[in-house]
Amino acid sequence: MGGVPGSLVGDVSVAPGRLAVQLRPPPRHCDRTVVRLRGELASGKAPRVRRRLLRAFARAPSVMEVDLGKVTYLAPEVRGLLLAAAASARRSGACFVITRASPLSLRVLEELGMRRLTDAPLPPGP
Repeated sequence: MGGVPGSLVGDVSVAPGRLAVQLRPPPRHCDRTVVRLRGELASGKAPRVRRRLLRAFARAPSVMEVDLGKVTYLAPEVRGLLLAAAASARRSGACFVITRASPLSLRVLEELGMRRLTDAPLPPGP
């Protein structure tokens, strides 16, 4: 079967310049992925947090857990990343859970409306 542009290969048209678009969510590869964050998450650390969240989403988990047990500060940029991750998980059909948040982090996340985007109550940390 030679794939010539503009011809049919199997049941799929191979027209030049066309991109395949996946309409279904990817299959789930694992049940639960945990991202453990720690320390002072100032704005300079937002790119690192973003990369870690993207790597976790690449596994296509059915449950995405973000453990904030050892976080001492959440910069606004990192808060925004958590909100975006929760919304993205919701759109893809995955559950998004935040665990072990400190009372301060918990209050900040609740003020941002995170409670509406998580699939479990925001529990206080240890």
